[in-house]
Amino acid sequence: MPKILLEAQINKPFDHWVGVFDADKDDQLANGFTPIYRGHKLDDPNTVVVLMEGDPSKLEPFMSQPEKAKLIEEAGHIAETTKVTVLSD
Repeated sequence: MPKILLEAQINKPFDHWVGVFDADKDDQLANGFTPIYRGHKLDDPNTVVVLMEGDPSKLEPFMSQPEKAKLIEEAGHIAETTKVTVLSD
């Protein structure tokens, strides 16, 4: 299974963002995404990084669902800053 590396800017404190991200784990798993790591750049707590396993072709539809987009925004994730890199397994 390929790995997906996401990097994005947040406009709320990291502790808030990570709380929302972690609370959504059951939905992530139910949609085929297994989080491996989530954190922030050591020198920039406003840049979050997520590594997960999953089907890259399903990521945008998952994140674009209206209720998911609202959750992402509430978490402080600035959607237009999201960079996605697909890695080999």
